[in-house]
Amino acid sequence: MKLYIVPGSPNCRKVQAVVHELSLPVETVIVDFTRGEHKGREYLAINPNGLVPSLTDGELRLWESNAIMQFLADAHGETSLFPRDPARRADVVRWQCWELAHFGRALGTVLLERLFKPLMGAEPDESIAARGLEQLRPIAELLDAHLAGRPFVTGSAITLADYSLGCQLPLADLGRVDLGPYANIRAWLGRLDEREAWRASATPVAMRQALEQVTRARQPR
Repeated sequence: MKLYIVPGSPNCRKVQAVVHELSLPVETVIVDFTRGEHKGREYLAINPNGLVPSLTDGELRLWESNAIMQFLADAHGETSLFPRDPARRADVVRWQCWELAHFGRALGTVLLERLFKPLMGAEPDESIAARGLEQLRPIAELLDAHLAGRPFVTGSAITLADYSLGCQLPLADLGRVDLGPYANIRAWLGRLDEREAWRASATPVAMRQALEQVTRARQPR
């Protein structure tokens, strides 16, 4: 199997966390966006969207991060990350869908404008970031309330839902997203940080430093 990523990408991180969690024999291939490799014919044959992550396994060409996570968990066999029990599995899938449709979309809007656009040399739009923050507030409140009394999103064990929902949050401080009001989310992130697989998938130091420079350069004065 080959996993195509861009270092520092939150969507790549959640897949990498699963790879580390299950100790899977996956070869990592870095796609260089600065050289346009994501728009080359060879890569578009794997992922016609020209995005990351992507996975190849024999004849399989798979894109969309949550689908890749589910495939890896199933390919590994029985794992608590993605339970076989229909009700428990549906709960994990429900939260992964919610991450894509709501939580990740709102938070990603803010991070795109305040971090990734400046990093790529594009002009950010603070009004879009502000709307993302407004959308995020009730969504984060929902997640925070749900996590009250729960170690992880679907109960006592970590699942794919945790890695899906957690992938962007370590960049919240750089995107000037205040997690102060959300004590349960912050405690849950602390529990994620205790996982070796989560730490192994963290944003590379060089990328983090580049994002920090972007933050300092655009800090309101």
